[in-house]
Amino acid sequence: MISKPKIGKTRILEIIVRIGIVLILSVSIIFMSIAFFDNNRVGEANIGSFASYELNDGWRFIDAPKYEIFSLPRAVSRDESGENGEVIIVNTLPDYVRDGMNLMARSSMEDVLIYVDGELRSEYSSEASPIMSHYIPSAYVLAPLYDKDAGKEISILIRFKTGRIINEVSLGHGNNAWFSVIDKALAVNLITFIVLLTGMVLYFTSLFLRKYFKVGAARYLGLLNVNVALWIISESLLRQLFFRRPSLSEYFSYFLCELIGAIACMFFDEVQHRVYHKRYLLAESIVLLQIFINILMYITDVTELYNSMWISHAWLLVCAMVGLFNIANDFLTRRVLRYHITMLGMILFIFFSLIELIGFYINKYHIFGTEISIALLVLMACTIIQTCYDELKKYEQRAKSQTLMTITTIETIAGAIDAKDEYTGGHSERVGIYAERLSREIAEDYGLSEEDVLRIHYIGLVHDIGKIGVADNVLNKSGRLTDEEYTLMKQHTEIGYEMMTSLGEGIKDLLAGIRHHHERYDGKGYPDKLSGMDIPLVARILALADSYDAMTSNRVYRLRLGSVEARNEIERCAGAQFDPALAEIFVNLIDKGEIIPHTLEGSAVDKDGRLRNSAILEKRLVTDLMDNVDVIDPSHVRMLCYVMKLMERKGMDYDIIFAETDSDMEDLRKAIKEKAGIHDVTILYTKERYIVALFDRDEEETNEFIKTLKTAFPKAKIETLAVT
Repeated sequence: MISKPKIGKTRILEIIVRIGIVLILSVSIIFMSIAFFDNNRVGEANIGSFASYELNDGWRFIDAPKYEIFSLPRAVSRDESGENGEVIIVNTLPDYVRDGMNLMARSSMEDVLIYVDGELRSEYSSEASPIMSHYIPSAYVLAPLYDKDAGKEISILIRFKTGRIINEVSLGHGNNAWFSVIDKALAVNLITFIVLLTGMVLYFTSLFLRKYFKVGAARYLGLLNVNVALWIISESLLRQLFFRRPSLSEYFSYFLCELIGAIACMFFDEVQHRVYHKRYLLAESIVLLQIFINILMYITDVTELYNSMWISHAWLLVCAMVGLFNIANDFLTRRVLRYHITMLGMILFIFFSLIELIGFYINKYHIFGTEISIALLVLMACTIIQTCYDELKKYEQRAKSQTLMTITTIETIAGAIDAKDEYTGGHSERVGIYAERLSREIAEDYGLSEEDVLRIHYIGLVHDIGKIGVADNVLNKSGRLTDEEYTLMKQHTEIGYEMMTSLGEGIKDLLAGIRHHHERYDGKGYPDKLSGMDIPLVARILALADSYDAMTSNRVYRLRLGSVEARNEIERCAGAQFDPALAEIFVNLIDKGEIIPHTLEGSAVDKDGRLRNSAILEKRLVTDLMDNVDVIDPSHVRMLCYVMKLMERKGMDYDIIFAETDSDMEDLRKAIKEKAGIHDVTILYTKERYIVALFDRDEEETNEFIKTLKTAFPKAKIETLAVT
């Protein structure tokens, strides 16, 4: 039984310190919560009163009997307001009115005049200032009160212009009446300032990063945040506290509201990759044109900005519908998958924007900004998450592309290696397959990850890269190598190692596989005579895969061994040439049929198990060389085989024709050259025989070529090689 390791004193102290820190922090949060919410102020320092008093009961119209009283707020009918659209309401000030108190009434775009005992104390109306529009901005109107006003009559004249609502009235010491308003508007204004701040950060950050990243969407989202936040501030219940000239909000609040649709379209356009650019551009242009038309009508006294605002709202609705229509269309075409996270925020933004718009027309007590601010924060969060998601996908895609490029490079190198060695048609690829299968089998016992298994496969593809530096007359010698030649052949492991060393430590396993795959378990291998477990695992795996393919493939000096013979040879050499544990597992995989030769009668096959023309030609060359046929230049044939393999991987074939005659070889060459295409290859195979490789011909074209040769040379022997 394995005992658990003891916990050291340092670790115990670390645990105690961390628990103590968390405990103190938790206690502090509890005490802060009590300090915030507990109303027991016994023994605490006095802070005075922020209280204000409501004066909403006991109101009546000036000409109405004293018993016909009502409470505020109150909707007023047209009959009650008369033809001139105004009312005067009266009440009695309470006895606790003192010097320094103020009465506060809200104007919702109405003229408001406040009288105390017949004296005008405060006026807010379009007539009060020559620069003020008829439709004055909503505002709180404060009238100063004094000791002498206690118990006296107060009257408020209200001249309606849009809605017919009499708002609440309150009393307070100094500006205490504002505290209830601040409390009511605090949450939405805090959210608004967060939206404004994040919008500015987004916008200016995107300006700095535009050279390095595609930040169009972020830039327009920043503009949208800033625009909406400024609009909410301009419509805020607290705008009198924000602006020294709050009456000017009549202008910029309208313009900011109208711009929401245009900027939202700009943002949506970028998010949707400008697929609907013309639609959005048209909507943006119309909104901008409408703003200029509204300004022109106001300047020329055609109509007030307030009266033309419904047209701008209509275009905002159109912009929303365009956005929803485009999102719906992306659902149908599955383009929405490119921005599916941001899409959720876009829909939410449109939905809450419409709620704000509807609230303006049906809810006279609607406080602007809460819904659209929350929607903007959600939209920003969705956009940030989408951006991170997209960047992660791009990173993964770049990694996949880089991996694919590496694999392609490795496969190309493997093909070049195979082209050098005439017996190794597909050898490197097969070694990679066998090595991967063995690695996967032992992965759990040897602690190999899936990445390790795939890496071993790719190492198998390039394990013989050093053969590029071995001379052809040594590499492809048909007879037994001399001691000198064998010494040169063994150098391929060190040549490959030195070639790849410049790639750095990140390919340590690759270097080990290249250098040590010919080491023997008994220490009699090369180049470093390592033995046993001193041989890296990847090299011990490759030694088995390499030897198995060598035995089951045709070679220059012999034909393949049978599957049973190869299996028995591995079993016989376990403990001497091969790691005995790995050899046993490899033999078991052969017995279970999970490792089988990826050759057909010793010749290379493709991934579908088909024998291609390149492999047939390779086998023909090997057989002829073993039969001592006087092949003029085997390296030319091997190069043709390599080219054929490259084309076969792309789904294109060469049809191979042997043309032989005992006379008129020059005339035969001229005839072949005349009929051959620009991509066809002609090689003099022996003194009496040509190889003609016809590129990407269909059966009819190949037969026509053969017919032409037979017609020109009736005595010539024409032989074809075809996939069988």
